[in-house]
Amino acid sequence: MTKKKWGILILLIILLAGYFILFYKTYSVNTVPKTADCILALDLKAVRNTIIWNTITSPEQWKKISFSSTGKTSWKDMVVIPDYVFVFHVAGQPLNAWYTVLEIKDKQQFKKGLANYHFEQQSDSNKFPVYVSKELGVAFVQDANRLLVANPAVKDKNLIKLVSEELFSKKQYISNDVLVKNTNTGSHLTVQITPGHFLKEPAIITADFDKNSIVVDGTLSPQKDFAFSENKFSYPGRSLCATGFVQPSASTYSLLPASAKASISSALNFDIDSLLLPGNAYYNLDITGIRSRVDSAVSYSYDDNFDPVEKVVLNNVWEPSFCFTTFGKNTKNIYDYWNRNGKLEQTATGELFIPMPFVKSYCSQQNENELLVASADYRPKDDIRSVDGIFFLHVLLTALPPELSRYLPDDMIKATENIESMELVARKEGTQIKIRGNLHKKKNDRFLFNW
Repeated sequence: MTKKKWGILILLIILLAGYFILFYKTYSVNTVPKTADCILALDLKAVRNTIIWNTITSPEQWKKISFSSTGKTSWKDMVVIPDYVFVFHVAGQPLNAWYTVLEIKDKQQFKKGLANYHFEQQSDSNKFPVYVSKELGVAFVQDANRLLVANPAVKDKNLIKLVSEELFSKKQYISNDVLVKNTNTGSHLTVQITPGHFLKEPAIITADFDKNSIVVDGTLSPQKDFAFSENKFSYPGRSLCATGFVQPSASTYSLLPASAKASISSALNFDIDSLLLPGNAYYNLDITGIRSRVDSAVSYSYDDNFDPVEKVVLNNVWEPSFCFTTFGKNTKNIYDYWNRNGKLEQTATGELFIPMPFVKSYCSQQNENELLVASADYRPKDDIRSVDGIFFLHVLLTALPPELSRYLPDDMIKATENIESMELVARKEGTQIKIRGNLHKKKNDRFLFNW
């Protein structure tokens, strides 16, 4: 064989090996139970390839790459890193209960990891042993070399056992025809919501990223009983946060669990049902920013003659500058309800809105169709934009005062420090709902996230 033919053969071998390493993907159908109603598929090879390409095309970032190791057993030493990670929710379980199935890579490293992360085995009477790490808040069930891993929100370990029985004992898996709806998208992350009470067809939502942004796309096909209307929203583009949504129909509003309504009502200090009345059209919230204000607190001490001595302490208080607007023919009923139930207080500067204790806010009926609740210092910004939709959200993270970063968790600061803005819009297209989201980084030579 000539040198040329040997060279071609070697090149073909390299290309074939490169294809298998970079692009060829496999997955197991035995990792998602039949009762799963929502499946997230993370394409790790696609994520890795994008990060590699972004790094190659960003020479200014090369010097920041580190190959150091802590020497401590990590998850990648304990379990096999698959091409796809399937994370799923099971029908009938709490909304925050999520699971994934992994395979043990090395039994010795796995045992070391159990010790490093302080996992403790629960009762040995279980058919499949259950391990819990209070440090991580993670629990998993082991079946030979397979692990059913539960997120920290799953407090009830009986829920984990039910899922493990379906997967490990009954071996009831979701069909491959369902999983391919996730894997065939070619996206970094795919979310599939199976049809049910709300959806007549599977909903597919995808997320992809590059050096500058993350883009989210999705399509929902609601059952004919769930009607949606649209509105043309206006909002200041330079505000910290602006959001709006149309009044949900009765059938749509009924999807919100009673526990969620109770939690929202508790947070707002008034019954949410008193606000979301069927006759309303839409709602707008504009938070222009968070501002510092000097507040004085007066206390008293006593001198040697027991005479009171006034002491004034000045504090810097951070308060949001906001305005919440309700539009519709029932706004007068909302105002009357709040007035009857002691939510409003007549003052010289207006009707004080008592449910908002952390910032002085006032309620005002602008006209028969418009009701405002706004902070005392609210001043709308310019750069007015408009968007048509059922719902929209615009967040400008660069408008957040840097001084507030010390109140945020370090992980959150690190994750968001290079993000400039994010938008999310849900629009009506025929009988479907189209979702579009964008997350943009700051204009610099850094990556969107610190990988």
